[in-house]
Amino acid sequence: MNHLFSTEGPLMRALSDLTTLVVLNLLTLLCSIPVVTAGAALCALNYCTMKMTEGEGHPAATFWKEFKGNLKGATPVWLVFLAVAGGSWLYTYLFPIPEDDVFFVMRVPVYLIAILFGMLFVWIFPLMARLENSFFAKFKNAAILAVLHLPRTIVMVFIYGVIGFLFREDLRLVPIAVVLGISLPAYLSTLLYVPVIKELIQRLTQQKDNGKENEEEN
Repeated sequence: MNHLFSTEGPLMRALSDLTTLVVLNLLTLLCSIPVVTAGAALCALNYCTMKMTEGEGHPAATFWKEFKGNLKGATPVWLVFLAVAGGSWLYTYLFPIPEDDVFFVMRVPVYLIAILFGMLFVWIFPLMARLENSFFAKFKNAAILAVLHLPRTIVMVFIYGVIGFLFREDLRLVPIAVVLGISLPAYLSTLLYVPVIKELIQRLTQQKDNGKENEEEN
């Protein structure tokens, strides 16, 4: 019982992690107010949740550093997601189709695009948080990981989708969305993608080291 309530006990660690997630959620919302900066905020959030699983870092200080560092690289990628979301909304607004209408099939392309970009979404911002790549390479690598690790991808998309649906359908959950609506699904997803990204970084590091060894031999 004493261990349960000690500073190193599971209860205190859970409360500490919960507090960290609240802080990260508020910081992400704050940095997303200009809208165009939301991509950098998501990168910073994912970086911090990865550090949480490793038991490292001070969330607030780490978040601001990562946010500023990712503004240039993440913003163009985020604008693509923003354009796709805006285009999808405009399509459904201009062509409203009753759910029971036979022409409901006209919305299928929008739903497919939403699913595909959802699969990219759950990988691309964590990857940008840890790896430097060109604009097109970011989408390519995210697509490859999304397909190679499809079960993980499906679960992560489901986590974001369910939490987003609940907050949208019940306004009473808005206060919870403000404090945990973004950081909670990000943290849960982190538990799934961290092993994959760690393995990828190790492989890239090994390839880089092997390349240096070959250069030295030549």
